[in-house]
Amino acid sequence: MLVLVFICVATIVLSQPLLLAGSRPPRIKPFNFSGDLSEGLRIMVMCGIMDGDGPFDFRWLKDGEPLLSQKGHFSIESFNDFTSILTIEHLNALSNGNYTCRVTNLAGSDEKSDVLTMKGETVFPMKPKHSNRSLLGNMVA
Repeated sequence: MLVLVFICVATIVLSQPLLLAGSRPPRIKPFNFSGDLSEGLRIMVMCGIMDGDGPFDFRWLKDGEPLLSQKGHFSIESFNDFTSILTIEHLNALSNGNYTCRVTNLAGSDEKSDVLTMKGETVFPMKPKHSNRSLLGNMVA
């Protein structure tokens, strides 16, 4: 008597992580910059999670580009598992922009943004020294 045994092995490839039952995406509490900001001040904003299941991955962006800690300019610190704090150490004209906190976990992501607009003097380009003379006027043909 001939007995044949067949074994089938299947592999499942997931394009996204497998979610645990009941896993909730993060929900961020909105943040905003004070309206009375001027050059030289220090400002801190907090990105806090109101709801969702960790672990969480926090990312800060400025004008859509990743913002990394830079000594003397920006610092990004985790206060706890649910909070990230962005500090701008010395406001200047380059500080103006759209800041975003983006948080992800295995169940999804959320992001909140606010625009930082610093009060200050408008800087106009300097006039050229010879604004009344044509550069081509002195050429001989």
